[in-house]
Formats: sequence, structure tokens, C-alpha cells
Amino acid sequence: MAAPPQRGPGGEDRISNLPFELLSAIISRLATAEAARTAVLSTRWLDAWRGTPLRLDDLELPATPCSTIARAAAASGAPWAARADAVSLALASHPGPVDRFRLSRTTLRARVPAAEAWFRDLAAGDRRAREVSLVCPPEWCHRALADPLLASPTLETLALGECRFSDAGAAAASASRLTELSLSRTQITEVALQSLLSGCPALRSIMLSHIQGPRRIHISSCRSLVLLGVWQYKNLEELTVEDAPRLERLLGDTHLGTAVTIVSAPKLTALGYLVVGFRNSLPGIDKPGDQKKVCKGLSAPFNSVKILAISATFSSKKNMDLVMNLLKCFPVLETLHIKNKRGEEEFHTIDSNYYHKLYPIGCVVNHLKSVRMESKIESGVENQNIIEFVCFVLANAQVLEIMKIEIESVLYVNPAWIMEQQNVLCQCHRASMEAKVVFKGLKAIRHKGFSIEAINALPDPFDSDIDIMGYENNS
Repeated sequence: MAAPPQRGPGGEDRISNLPFELLSAIISRLATAEAARTAVLSTRWLDAWRGTPLRLDDLELPATPCSTIARAAAASGAPWAARADAVSLALASHPGPVDRFRLSRTTLRARVPAAEAWFRDLAAGDRRAREVSLVCPPEWCHRALADPLLASPTLETLALGECRFSDAGAAAASASRLTELSLSRTQITEVALQSLLSGCPALRSIMLSHIQGPRRIHISSCRSLVLLGVWQYKNLEELTVEDAPRLERLLGDTHLGTAVTIVSAPKLTALGYLVVGFRNSLPGIDKPGDQKKVCKGLSAPFNSVKILAISATFSSKKNMDLVMNLLKCFPVLETLHIKNKRGEEEFHTIDSNYYHKLYPIGCVVNHLKSVRMESKIESGVENQNIIEFVCFVLANAQVLEIMKIEIESVLYVNPAWIMEQQNVLCQCHRASMEAKVVFKGLKAIRHKGFSIEAINALPDPFDSDIDIMGYENNS
């Protein structure tokens, strides 16, 4: 609880006499509940609290609601509704504006009308919010209609989970200041999604996870877009990016068969995960020589990609053919992440003769500096194929600095097995005298939930404790 105002020797309340701007600055640095408690100190503190933009975060609300709300919730037989009522009470007691409205543990259930009232309130009049984040666990399934937020002229950050948008509401989207958009398990049609993106011209970061509805996403004329993330769509068939002059990172996964087409993204530097082996994420590279046709059409964005993450099956020769052809599409690639996924096909032994028949791959020879391989070894064939690929890279990568091999296997705890692999690699020719090979255990715990801010802060989004492939928007 906020400490009472300090008084001087003569009983004078010096803190309360501070300029309004300083009182407001003090309140803005307090947690939600503590900031609200300052209103009982004096009329001047009450005015300062009301005049300071509200920062409401339910993680900062008391775990036990006030007695009045608790009694009402118990009487209704719905104790889980108490926190939603506390949020409504907090909004009703503050005239606005709202700097932050963030909920991550407030279940709505039967309070969907209340949530929709919040959205209307946060988008209109003096309330107008700058940041709205409503990301609740999926089992709460509230499906509140969030249309009003799309017309807010002050909204800069919007993160929603388990909500929905109508076609009419998205068509009226005019959030001119919206720069960050995160949608998780949200219901929206293909038409509505396109309208939303078109109506928010300042978007810099878009993260979409488990969206229900669209089969195609077309990113066009998003001239401010820097980060695009697309994860875990059930029905997504096509992802097209064109006229994105500032796009730097395209993250997500395409393991459900999404066809990715990049027409114009000249600053794209990080791409992945591209999952090889389902339906091709880049059409036309399934046959030797076809990569030339693909790269000709995608030469502008791929000439800038320096960080690439792919997922492939090392026990499948067809998968490895695709990987080798894919690498030829990235002429200036410097960092390569490969996740070995378990295949359902027959195991093939891929030895050094396979790689000797390949034409030199430009990025491997001239630019590749770092390779990280992530694998859960299931068989000796997989292990042999991985070691052969490592030897191929070591023998050709003239500027290679580090090769990390992260293994999740009972074999990893066996020092003799590690020594055996190191002895094999010591016999491989190395084109770069600076190249180091490091064996590591695969991290058992990786965070699936992450924020736009966390991703933007990473120099390499694939080399961290964050699990890009398992993204859930629960920030």
C-alpha cells in the first residue's frame, strides 16, 4: 500500500504540495492497486490519480478481491468472476485516458458482455487506450467481439487471444497509430483480416497464431512492417508477402503445408522455420535445377537473407535433396539453423558420395559463418547422416567460425559417444582453420510464449531460449 504523505516538523505535508506533474510521475510508477490507493490520501492525490493515464494490469491487482466484490461473486455462485468485476470497477472509477490495459489471468466466461463494454469504453471518448492486451488461457473461451478497438485513433499496441472480429468491424478499421498487432486463437475471416491490415498503415509488427478462418494471407503495401510471424494455422494454404520494403524478419512455421511466396521484401534478413518435406514451402524446388527458376523470381528478398532456419529429416534422401536445393536460393546466408525432425519414410544412408556430386553451394563456400544443428537422435542411420552433413559443411565453408551440434538423446550423456563423434570430425577436412565444433545438450526447457518486444531484442531469433516453432501468445 502507498505510504502516507510525509510531513515536515511543523506538520506540513510536503509531498502532497509537490507540483501536479511530479505527483503524476510518482503515480505512473506504481503498480495498479497501489496507484489507485493514492486517491484516499488527499483530494490533491485523488485529482492527480484521476489526471494520470490509467495503467491497469491484472497481475498487479490483489489476488483476493475487495470484500464487496467477493461477497457478490460468492452469492452468484461464480467466484471465478470476481476478478472481471474488479477490472470493471477499476475502469469505472477512473475517467481516463488509459495508457495500458493488460489482462492475462482474468477469466470472462459469462462476462463476455462486460469485456465487449470494456472494448467500447477503451476506444471512445476520453478513455481512448494506448495499449490493450487481453491474452487469456484458451480454456476460458470468451470469444468477445473486439471490433471497436479497430477504430481507436490512439491505440498503438493490440494483443488479443480468444476474441473475434466481424467483417463490418474490420472494414471500418482506422487505427492509424497501431504499430504492434498480436492475435492468438482469434476468429476472423479472410476478408476481415485483409481489411484490418489495410486499415492500419503504421503496423510494424504482426504476430498471428492459431487464427481460425483465413486460408490465405496477403501482406501487401505494408510499408512500415518490420516483423511478421505466422504460427500454427489449421487451414492456411497461402502466405504472400509483397511490397514490404522494411520487412526484416519472417518467422513462424509452414509445417501444415502453407505455400510461402515472397515478391518484394528487399531488407528481409531472417527467415524460418521453413519445414521441408510436407508440401513445399517454396514451390518449385523439389527437382534438381528448379532452384534457379525459384531464385530468379525471388532474387530480391533472398539476396538479403542472412539468417535461415529450416526443419528437415536427415534420414530421408528426398528431404536432403530439397535442403541442398533450398540453400542455393540464399546466396549471402551467414547463419543456418537446422532442426532434425523425425521422418515417417524409410531410412536412407546418405554418405559422402552424395555430397561430392553436388555443385558448390555459393553461400556455404563464401558466406556461412555459423551453423546450429538441433536433433533428437532416434537411430544410428540418423546419426551417420548428420555427421556426413557436418563434414560436408566443414569441408566447404571457407569462413565458418562455429558449428554447434545440440543433441537430445541418452547417448549425449555418454562421454565415449561424444569422443567417438569428435574423432570422426577431426578426420574431416576443414576449409576454415577458425572453425570450431561444439557438442551441447539440447535445452529441455524452452519458452513458448514470447512478446514482440522480446523477439525484436534478439540479434538471432532462432538462437535463444524461445521456442519459435511452439509460439503461443501468452505474453
